[in-house]
Amino acid sequence: MNSYEVEGIGTIVYHEYGNGDQYLFAFHGYGMNGKQFQNLPSYLLSKYKVIGINLFFHEGSEIKPYSLAKIQQGLAKKDIIKLLAPLLAKYEVKEFAIAGYSIGSNFALTLMEYYAEQIKQIYLFAPDGIEPNAFLKSISTGKIGNYLFYKIAYHQSLLPFLLKVSNQLNLLNNELYGIAYAEVDTLEKRKAVYNCMTYQKNIVPDIEKVEINIRKYEIPVVMVYGIKDGLFPLQTGAKFLVDYPFKTLYNLDFGHFMIIPSLDEALTKQA
Repeated sequence: MNSYEVEGIGTIVYHEYGNGDQYLFAFHGYGMNGKQFQNLPSYLLSKYKVIGINLFFHEGSEIKPYSLAKIQQGLAKKDIIKLLAPLLAKYEVKEFAIAGYSIGSNFALTLMEYYAEQIKQIYLFAPDGIEPNAFLKSISTGKIGNYLFYKIAYHQSLLPFLLKVSNQLNLLNNELYGIAYAEVDTLEKRKAVYNCMTYQKNIVPDIEKVEINIRKYEIPVVMVYGIKDGLFPLQTGAKFLVDYPFKTLYNLDFGHFMIIPSLDEALTKQA
């Protein structure tokens, strides 16, 4: 595990692994960490040296100084350059690949707006950002939704109760309920959910610009969806890169929780 400081933002923790001679900057899903893509050794690690970046409020990546006002203001979109620049300099990287899973895909796709000429491959797993989940968008960017999210998240017990009711009413399937409940069963976890989702609210890719850049530089794109995924299923990416010859699309027998060893096996067989 490594870390570096970004002036005006805070501390970034990242993990370095893989045996390849190309660099891949990877952004994990909520509740995970930068080591998540170690679960894809055959598919990714033989080809890439992975730099897995911990999202904010995940295992050491934190804002400084910490304040609720700074969290609610959110990370400025253009500051994603400040996050990546030290790593590009340290490793003397000129060209690289990017990967994103779930909410981490917002960071990966946003990089396409600033580094398109240098990006040579894109991997997207159950991606947020292409067609954002309406509920997640409302609680992170909407004033009323975010205020309610704050009140619920900082309450001693309300959020777990609401999740249980949502599951009983079939508003959340069992997989999503299990994932969500595991992340909010303590007050500290609930605060972390609020802080993370709110602080990264401005990291929303301009999908039209992203698609233009991908087509312009003919960047290969791999998109992996889960047939059982109730959060970001295949149809959320249906309008992205239509008829693009360098797109590889997989819709596999997984749920949203998909960056696991069996996915590595499935993708290796498909490749």
